[in-house]
Amino acid sequence: MLADDSTISQHEAAEIRAEAERLLRHAGAVGVLPTPVDEIMRAAKIQVVPIALDEGYLAQIRRKAAQAGRALLSALSKVWGIFDPKSRVAFIDPETPKEKLPFLKLHEGGHAVLPWQSIFGIFEDCRKTLDPEVKQQFEREANVFASEVLFQLDGFTREAADHDFGMAVPLRLAKRYGASVYSTIRRYVSHSGKTCAVIVLNPAEMAEGVGFTCAVRRVITSPAFARRFVQLRWPQIVTADDALGRLVPVNRMTGPRTLRLVDANGDPQEFIAEAFKTPHQVFILLNAAAKPTRRLIVPAGRLAS
Repeated sequence: MLADDSTISQHEAAEIRAEAERLLRHAGAVGVLPTPVDEIMRAAKIQVVPIALDEGYLAQIRRKAAQAGRALLSALSKVWGIFDPKSRVAFIDPETPKEKLPFLKLHEGGHAVLPWQSIFGIFEDCRKTLDPEVKQQFEREANVFASEVLFQLDGFTREAADHDFGMAVPLRLAKRYGASVYSTIRRYVSHSGKTCAVIVLNPAEMAEGVGFTCAVRRVITSPAFARRFVQLRWPQIVTADDALGRLVPVNRMTGPRTLRLVDANGDPQEFIAEAFKTPHQVFILLNAAAKPTRRLIVPAGRLAS
């Protein structure tokens, strides 16, 4: 399972939110949908340059940074973007998946706009940052900044709350805000006042004897879920016979079913579970509810072996 990529202190979150609001207002982008990322980048005086970020070019950038005595925050995997604060230029690999571009641009914008990040000379941002896995504080802050701007601070959360809770809401609002489904579902759950969670699985791989396996990539929970189910152990792998595995869609979606979890006090709670599959991941959305359909029972304290 990937490491946490966006947890910061309340004080840090407040500072980042203030910077995000300041930039949205400066760009005249408050309430403008889809969130006008390119206009926001121009307002921040950041030039976005598409350039193939192969190893040869990266080595040249690194040598120049070293010769100039400038700090370099290196990425851990495939590099999608580089930001140079001195020149305020974000180099974006043109092979970056289209749906990742808005978040990536704003992530680079976070490196530029957050004033305390100027101690670094060059930032490399990679698949593991955006997916994301990199643990460095600045990367978490840039991720939080990108999400605050892209989802218009509380704008997305207020709009989402006007609809009945379910998978259809983030799928519909992703296009409205110009965001990827992945980042939208994450925002939907992490900022919800409900007791909910989303489990993100890697695509299924056929496995002899168990049908298929899916690695658990990441779990995002709402604050209410995290408080109540602090003891819950998430599996690393699910199979076709697991409670979660039985929710993996055969085609595109799995309709609502119920799944029972036991909280830290030993009290059972039924959840409405839905799932949505893309070529890159499977999302299983859980929401505490009392409207039963088809029940899947989960032992206390864990989801799957």
